[in-house]
Amino acid sequence: MILLGGIKGQDNAVKYLSNCVKSGRIAGSFLFSGPEGIGRALTAKSFIKALMCRKKTEENSTCEGCFTCAKIDKGTHPDIVWIKPEKNKNIKIEEIRKVKEVLSLKPYTEGLSVCIVEDAHMMTQSAANALLKILEEPPKTAVLILITSRKELLLQTVVSRCSEVRFSCLSVELAKGIILEKSNLTESEAYFLACLAQGSPGKALEMMNEDIGERKSECLAMLEQIIDEDSSVCLDWPKEGKDYLMEDIEMMIMFFRDVVMGKEGLKSSVFDRNVLESKIYQFFKKCGINEIYRTIEKLIDIKRALAGNVNPKLVAQILPESIKTASCVG
Repeated sequence: MILLGGIKGQDNAVKYLSNCVKSGRIAGSFLFSGPEGIGRALTAKSFIKALMCRKKTEENSTCEGCFTCAKIDKGTHPDIVWIKPEKNKNIKIEEIRKVKEVLSLKPYTEGLSVCIVEDAHMMTQSAANALLKILEEPPKTAVLILITSRKELLLQTVVSRCSEVRFSCLSVELAKGIILEKSNLTESEAYFLACLAQGSPGKALEMMNEDIGERKSECLAMLEQIIDEDSSVCLDWPKEGKDYLMEDIEMMIMFFRDVVMGKEGLKSSVFDRNVLESKIYQFFKKCGINEIYRTIEKLIDIKRALAGNVNPKLVAQILPESIKTASCVG
């Protein structure tokens, strides 16, 4: 297999890392930055294989079948420590001390020790300071890879000591193709998920475990309830979990976007044609385009606030009234 050949949609990152391997100029620490679910961890694993593979058949290829590559795939290689915190859990100083211990030892096999820290922005202050000490005096036989979707939350001194490799969202078509490869979804279902996940196949595949059709129906029904009520003050959004709220808001943005496309006669560009047959479409079809855009902008503002430090319970309380007052309903 060609070096990093299985990585899709990240040509710049692949080119840079390939050149590092071919030239032998490997930085002691890398920062893989970009949204979740777009191949950062997969690229890290492929990069490690390219560095450590025992049976390279060409300068730019790996065998994918030697002892080393098999150990890397199984997560049992003695010279590699991979830290992946539970969702929304912090990385504590004890885990970074483990990193220091592994990297300070003489490598058992390939002459190289590697540490990967996923969601590096979830490090506690003490963990981040401990990592900084490692970066200030890195072992010559070690490579450290930090993976993050929130680079701004990392210590600037940590970021400045890493060689940054930036990853970007995939095109909807490419994301759809990956979803189809890894699922039994129809093209229309895969397309909707790719749009909802904003070009993140990993995020889309996580959503796939849920009944996306039921989620859409629930979201549309709630919107219909909001526009039917004389006052939505007493209405709360039924979900208070941050991830669920983010997905529901993104779904609503897609609904209103489809309403605009339908009103403008661009039905071929609609993500979900069921929206055009819904009560929501019939209602907002009577509104002006600017009023619908105002609703979309309000949803984007709420999503941005939720991505920050706003309490999800507060968002669940204000979301119905925000939709109503931002639209022509009021």
